[in-house]
Amino acid sequence: MASQRIDLEEAVLRLQKKKHVDPAIIVMTPNETKSIGPIDQRWEIGSITKVFTALLLAQLQQMGQLSITESVSSYLPKTLELPKNFEKITFENLAIHQSGLPRLPSGMKLFGKDAMVDPYSVFDEERILRAIQETKLKSVPGTGRPRYSNYGFGLLGFTLERVTGTTYEDLLIREIITPIGLSSATFTDESLRQGHSRKKEVGPWHMGRFASMGGLRMSALDLSKFLTASQDTNHLLAPAFAEAFKIRYQDKTTAMGLGWHYTKDQKIVGHTGGTLGARTDAFIDLETNSHVIVFGDGNSGTTRTALALLN
Repeated sequence: MASQRIDLEEAVLRLQKKKHVDPAIIVMTPNETKSIGPIDQRWEIGSITKVFTALLLAQLQQMGQLSITESVSSYLPKTLELPKNFEKITFENLAIHQSGLPRLPSGMKLFGKDAMVDPYSVFDEERILRAIQETKLKSVPGTGRPRYSNYGFGLLGFTLERVTGTTYEDLLIREIITPIGLSSATFTDESLRQGHSRKKEVGPWHMGRFASMGGLRMSALDLSKFLTASQDTNHLLAPAFAEAFKIRYQDKTTAMGLGWHYTKDQKIVGHTGGTLGARTDAFIDLETNSHVIVFGDGNSGTTRTALALLN
């Protein structure tokens, strides 16, 4: 974490030096809310989608539709030839990155020109099922340190579809987005802010059937509303939020809830997101009940800036 707190104007200057175009920032404390930039514009929030997916998982358990400790393989086609140890993967393993799955599905690259051509959009059902059969786990599920996996969270949403018979997008909107009242949150490109990478305009990423790992779009205002709801013990979704924030893995440097990442001292929890054209950060200070959101372009610097604002 940065050692010295900065204000909004300093934060914008930092981000502009990193070639961010008109970033959006919100800092909320129990006493006041400060903001700068286009906070009502819809942005690609990338992997921050994962905390929404994890909350959906927790809510479905609250509703009695599944148990997070059961194997996901029971919801996959019986004809699928599963790799060694794949049947041991639980919903919880996927949500805390302890499934043993690699970061990306087999045969996928995420750098250079590959990142320019919408790399996740190819993942329809057939491609996902093929990827499962081609997978080699990096470790036995439920053992060892968490290994961050976009593939794992994509598979989590795909499996929740099979549990409920509802598309992930419709399920998330019905169970999470609508109850919290996030009017800007969708999976479409409509009114989406133009993304930039090193000041060059770039198109958004589309996640196919892996939308659960990074496909949500929303405004900074709505993401702030989500973080506020997450700390409200009287909210309709409070039991699911509590389940999601519960620490399920920790060692000397790492602590994980369902989707949520904690700092070493466990005083701050949050997540970051990145696509080709957007970087997003959302952190909550659990001691002061404050939070910060930084939306920028597909360049570095947003996380350090966000933590300096929260310090």
